[in-house]
Amino acid sequence: MSTQPDHYATLHVSPDATTREITRAYRALLRTHHPDTRQRLDDGDTTSAANLQELHAIMQAYVVLSDPGKRAAYDRARTAGGKGGTSGVTGGTPVKVRFHRSAPQQREQSPLTFGPSRWEPSPQRTPRSNP
Repeated sequence: MSTQPDHYATLHVSPDATTREITRAYRALLRTHHPDTRQRLDDGDTTSAANLQELHAIMQAYVVLSDPGKRAAYDRARTAGGKGGTSGVTGGTPVKVRFHRSAPQQREQSPLTFGPSRWEPSPQRTPRSNP
């Protein structure tokens, strides 16, 4: 079972929708679901967590479907997920990870201390006489 959300169903468009149709559907859904543009009289300036999750899902679907590269990768993952493939997991570049161990304490070091600097007056000079 695929845990990947169906972005086409979220935006209420078909998988063969054009970029323009996706943009129009996104803007229409955004107008109806965004808390600033919602026209509910009983809203009372509160937005439930479910509404925010739905708004987030709409925005996430648009981010994926509006970019041609991301949309192609999403479509490949959808078709591979239905055939028992990797269900949306794509291969990536391996990353080398290093673990740095801290050096063992050889001896107790006193912490750095800072305080007021000591000022000592310079030795008295005899005033110069101007020629």
